[in-house]
Amino acid sequence: MALLRLDGPVRALRPRACLWADHAVRRPRSHITNNNHPNRPLLLVSSRQHAAACQSAARDSLRRWASTYSQPAATQLMPPPPAGLEAYNEGPYGEAVEMLRDREYPHMNQGIYLDHSGTTIYARSTVEAFADKMTKNLYGNPHSANEPAKASGDMVDEIRDRALRFLGADPAHFDLVFVANATAAIKLVADAFRDLAERTWSGSFWYGYHKDSHTSLVGVRELAGGAGVASGNSAGHARCFGSDMEVEAWLAGDDMGRGAMENSIRGRRRAAGGLGLFAYPGQSNMSGRRLPLSWAGRLRHGGPGGGSGGRGLHANTYSLLDAAALAMTKPMAGVFADPDAAPDFTALSFYKIFGFPDLGGLVVRRDSGHILTLRKYFGGGTVTMVGAVGKAWHMSKGHEASAAAAAQPPGAAAEYSIHDGLEDGTLPFHSILALGEAMGVHERLYGSMDNVSRHTSRLAARLFRGVAGLRHHDGAPVCHIYGDEEGTRPAFGDADRQGATMAFNVVNPDGTYVPYSEVEEVANSKGIYIRSGGICCPGGLFTALDYEPWELERAMSAGHHCGPHGLSMVNQLPTGVVRASLGPMSTARDIDVFVQFLGETFAARQQETPEQQQQQQHIDSGRDRPLEALACFG
Repeated sequence: MALLRLDGPVRALRPRACLWADHAVRRPRSHITNNNHPNRPLLLVSSRQHAAACQSAARDSLRRWASTYSQPAATQLMPPPPAGLEAYNEGPYGEAVEMLRDREYPHMNQGIYLDHSGTTIYARSTVEAFADKMTKNLYGNPHSANEPAKASGDMVDEIRDRALRFLGADPAHFDLVFVANATAAIKLVADAFRDLAERTWSGSFWYGYHKDSHTSLVGVRELAGGAGVASGNSAGHARCFGSDMEVEAWLAGDDMGRGAMENSIRGRRRAAGGLGLFAYPGQSNMSGRRLPLSWAGRLRHGGPGGGSGGRGLHANTYSLLDAAALAMTKPMAGVFADPDAAPDFTALSFYKIFGFPDLGGLVVRRDSGHILTLRKYFGGGTVTMVGAVGKAWHMSKGHEASAAAAAQPPGAAAEYSIHDGLEDGTLPFHSILALGEAMGVHERLYGSMDNVSRHTSRLAARLFRGVAGLRHHDGAPVCHIYGDEEGTRPAFGDADRQGATMAFNVVNPDGTYVPYSEVEEVANSKGIYIRSGGICCPGGLFTALDYEPWELERAMSAGHHCGPHGLSMVNQLPTGVVRASLGPMSTARDIDVFVQFLGETFAARQQETPEQQQQQQHIDSGRDRPLEALACFG
């Protein structure tokens, strides 16, 4: 069973306390986290009395809280799947996936793959079709004018158009810039805003981002001039919105916590018309929570003075949607159906949708594309003329595209498009060719992204029920699932609010956490492939774990950092999570095997006796202790 972060009489563990809020007892400074022992990377507690009190209180709180939201059963494992293939897979789609797994995904027989948010798995037909095209056709560099080069250029144009239509974006209103990945798309936008801002009176631009943003979105603040960044405080050039409610208030112009900068005369003028960029993820990379897609349109037209004809309060503030996680299992047609309500810029990674090729994209709303054309850097293929000797000058294709669009009547074809001025150097045209094959195979196997969405949403609900139903022998929950915004119940099964991704931590019978690194290590040894750690979602992670900013800084000072070599635990509390994520070819069997693994491996754990703990602590005391500095954390 799972412990949810829900509003109720009991709060989740805080990093400063060892007990739940209704048993608030401070940790002694002698608590030390030891992750070095190869057979027991668990917590050591030097005070037996304190440990016993912690364990008793944690068990009581877990039972009370969990019984409110989860099954009352004390079963440790899920029941066997129902008889019949169709019932087992919850519908004919699941049956089809079971049958095509051996044919299209033989490489998935190596284990249970549950890291689709990292990348989904490519189909064998995609690789075969790509190899066939490569061996039967001659493709040259599209910047040349010979026949092989022309074949490449025509192929790129065709696939660009197909990709936009696959995403539900009308090529008449949107353009697609091919990039390496979603991060490259985000950086392209950030660089353009920085360069444009240098031409303004302030020399900088304002940047706002949601706390659930991927690290790549957070990094944009450094180009805006990140002084004064703090959740709920917009003083400086950047602001982190700490909740959906903060964004709603800001969009409506009711944001009373704007800070000294925006409350000043210059700040109000800047907020009303200065260059700005608001960014947020369509789906949390950590928990899979899906954020409102209406914000981009409301930013463009909402707020005092906005109406239907302009941006009002947030004039000249543009929107950037990180759709890398969202596009993996959700149709994007709803994002682009109304060009007037769509994000100005949308970043995504095609390998998260198709598995192959390793390629990303930036979807640009054509009416907003002029913002990107004033960037300073230019690469081969993005300029029409360059003065290299003597006077330094150049003419960008992006400039010409903007000028032509402004001068020509609607519907007239311009010589250059937005992407012509932004795709530096030779395009990865072989990867783009592979993208065309990947889209064709995906549509043949799954029909539509609507089918994928329904399938993965049902499986996500099954995963949630299975993990939430796990109990220790005494009825205590095995897992702590991290939920929706502000601690509300996760919306698994509702594709509008929750993706096919779950973040959780495993809890021992005594209420302490199992290091996430241990969970991944054991799962890996069993052929179950998940992800653990910070998941590149710092704001969402440490909000879910209930860390204060100063506590995060203290953890870093003690030696914790992002990545596989960081500290899994600091003073009995995790610094990351375990993440399981599903894809189009996931099956109910994958989920059942994973849930069974969690139950058999962690629900069966027995509490150590004080003698065993003392013996283990004596063994560990003879080892090097690079983490002893953590004793004073808290």
